[in-house]
Amino acid sequence: MALISPTKVARQYGVSPTQLRQWRRRGIGPEYFQFTARTVSYSDDYLRDWFNDPRNAHLLAQDPPPTSDMSCQDGRVRRSRHRDDR
Repeated sequence: MALISPTKVARQYGVSPTQLRQWRRRGIGPEYFQFTARTVSYSDDYLRDWFNDPRNAHLLAQDPPPTSDMSCQDGRVRRSRHRDDR
């Protein structure tokens, strides 16, 4: 599993790093790994699945409503609330 930075995700998928950060704060968006408070990485495999999933198309088309912030600490994997099939 290759891990990539939010900047590379932005270049590869056309989503800004700011949008990715907003999704993480809202608990939506692709799954990610947070190793420290300032280090976030995404898995290539998870990203490909997430961006190709038609259930996520509405997030790419518009700004989703805010939800509560539940931050991830110490390298735990944070799963999106919209991912129920993993």
